[in-house]
Amino acid sequence: MHASQELVGAFDIAGIPCRVECRHEGFRSLLSPRYRDFATGAAPELSLSVEVVEPPPDDVAARWSGPFARFGASDETLSIEGAGFRGAFDERSGRGWIVQPLDPSPLETFLTAIYAGRLLRAGGFFLHAAAIVGPRGACVFFGPSGSGKTTVADLVGENVITDETTAIRRDGERYMISAVPWRGRRLTAPLAGLFRLRRGPRTSFTPLSPAAAVRELLPSVLFSRADPTELDRFLEVAGELARCVPCYTMYFTPDRSFWDAIGSLEQGERHGLPL
Repeated sequence: MHASQELVGAFDIAGIPCRVECRHEGFRSLLSPRYRDFATGAAPELSLSVEVVEPPPDDVAARWSGPFARFGASDETLSIEGAGFRGAFDERSGRGWIVQPLDPSPLETFLTAIYAGRLLRAGGFFLHAAAIVGPRGACVFFGPSGSGKTTVADLVGENVITDETTAIRRDGERYMISAVPWRGRRLTAPLAGLFRLRRGPRTSFTPLSPAAAVRELLPSVLFSRADPTELDRFLEVAGELARCVPCYTMYFTPDRSFWDAIGSLEQGERHGLPL
């Protein structure tokens, strides 16, 4: 089979082009509508080949315990293993492979880990967060499960980049926000502010110091290895970001009042008014 027939496509994820190759027509059809808007003609910086196999028997799948996927790392190789799938990625060459059933989840889980490492090394990171574009750029709302990420995205309803996985990357003197194809739109905007979500009786904002912002961000960060080296790197990256970008704890009620209040908050910052 010719290489052109094996190509699923090349996609831009967090500003980093990636090529995915697969011989399986059904898998190509499965990915096409999910990734179409992220297609790019740029030369890929990394690539993954996908081999589609039959799913494991029910008894084999039932014996798998623990998380959906387990990651391993040795030297410059990142590996993944789960019930019925396995793969490896060479971080030096930027090439990898995965053997998996006809299901996008293993590939997307592996891509998340690969990109998490790439972003961190380049001065950014993946964050469990919602991102919505306002007049001055993207507002990023984060917190643990149930804190309201999907709620704030649904309440605003427009210019939502993602309600789940936000890519934060350094671009010169500013930070850019984007999404992944499997949980967001191809919409990019500069980062305007970070908001730690908390429910409250009314909308209010409490500024976070850089150190406090880093502590609040840490539980919501996606790591590829979660080893001491990555943690140290995140503390460095997040410390720089928190000194450049306004960070708040945001108490909110389940209505759009917080979005109007953010507009007023940004107006006050622009004119140097007290919060």
